[in-house]
Amino acid sequence: MNTWLYLHAPQLLLDTQLALQTPAQQQQPQVLLAGSRVGARQVVQYNQAAAAAGIALHMAEVTATTLVAELQLRPYQVAHEQSILEQLAQLWYQDIAHIALYPPQGLLFEVASVLRLYGGFQGLLQQLQQRLQEWPIRYVVASGDTPLRARLLAQAGQSLLSNDADSVQQAVAQLPISASGLEPVHITRLQQVGITTIGALQQRHRSALGKRFGRTMTEYLARLNGELPMPQQYYQPPAQFSQQLDLLAEVASWQQLLFPLRRLLQQLEAFLQVRQLSVRALLLQVKHRDGQHTEQVIRFAHPVWQLKDMLGLTQLQLERQQLDQPALELALQAQRLEPRQPHHGDLVQASSELAAPTQSLGELVSRLQARLGEQAVQIAQPQRDWRPQQVQQWQLWQAATATAMAMPQLPRPLWLLTTEQAIELQQWQLQWGPERLASGWWDDTPCQRDYYIAVDQQQRQGWIFHSEQGWFVHGWFT
Repeated sequence: MNTWLYLHAPQLLLDTQLALQTPAQQQQPQVLLAGSRVGARQVVQYNQAAAAAGIALHMAEVTATTLVAELQLRPYQVAHEQSILEQLAQLWYQDIAHIALYPPQGLLFEVASVLRLYGGFQGLLQQLQQRLQEWPIRYVVASGDTPLRARLLAQAGQSLLSNDADSVQQAVAQLPISASGLEPVHITRLQQVGITTIGALQQRHRSALGKRFGRTMTEYLARLNGELPMPQQYYQPPAQFSQQLDLLAEVASWQQLLFPLRRLLQQLEAFLQVRQLSVRALLLQVKHRDGQHTEQVIRFAHPVWQLKDMLGLTQLQLERQQLDQPALELALQAQRLEPRQPHHGDLVQASSELAAPTQSLGELVSRLQARLGEQAVQIAQPQRDWRPQQVQQWQLWQAATATAMAMPQLPRPLWLLTTEQAIELQQWQLQWGPERLASGWWDDTPCQRDYYIAVDQQQRQGWIFHSEQGWFVHGWFT
């Protein structure tokens, strides 16, 4: 038997907006209004401060503003709320594969296959709540042996979690007919003939209901009882990550944007986790009042996917940046996605290593670049050239690639002098050589030298050479 879970968030858009505000702002009475023209709109969502002041659902705008003079009004945007619903589906896709969207405020989960994994409804609900730590939204969750029963219970505010089909059926039967989800015209006609609960509707003969109310009514009852399956359009995460947030008020600096950015990065972490991907670069885009955009690219020297790593490195880089104009919207795009590479370690490690794991080179470079800038962190890159001066070049970390040398490994020192120093051969004792170089004629920097390894009178081992100009020391062995 299939088991369904339905989540209903009646204040989804407003709760998400409140989460981006300061505690002082959250205490202000706020409502979202729906309607075609100003003055004729109605309240569709309101916060606790507005409820305490007497604001109610479907209250006219004029009445609400008369009742609460300092009431904050914002238009209800169904497209934004549906976008938030998709973000929640992406967040929970890590735990449940079968999620159907019921815009703009509902999600349906097929949970029969995961209940045992989480130890029942309570364990599953704890997992869902854990994902919502950064999302303080109000919601009701109910279960059912059919999708419609679970949906009706949740939308009616009854948080019933049970595997007992009889208990679920009895709870649904007690719901008022106004909570049936039928068309308003059908609800009115049913009430006129004395049918005031869903249970009373189920007791009537379907043939009689079909004759009076049409095929819609018989199909509704069949779906309610599970006799007619409800085809579900299950959610599929997008191939690329791109999300944005409406900031509601202007934000003057990149540092102040870190709080809403944390929300977007949490969604990105869920996106990467589902696909086992990492990211190397982020594109931040803010929209200003005049419609112009400002972009900031955040690059990482090593692949990252966890919220704490992305946020920490982004914060370090944004500390060096200035925002020329206040921002009204914040958007985030993930760039340079790559498959996540598993980390293999020793099966047996010292206890000290387990207690204090070492930082990888990539993590260190990422932090240095975030603090100092990309140009400040470079790496010596080997080149296919015999001349000591051209055997390596300094390149940016991101541009460097492993290049195999097409020559044998010769005994050369790591410490080369910036300028060769003239020496007297009598003060040196030759140990090895010569290594004869005759190269560079193609780029106007010819090199014709005989290199030797030698020891001076202080027993220092040096790398010396002889050319037409005499004897010189070029480097030291350590």
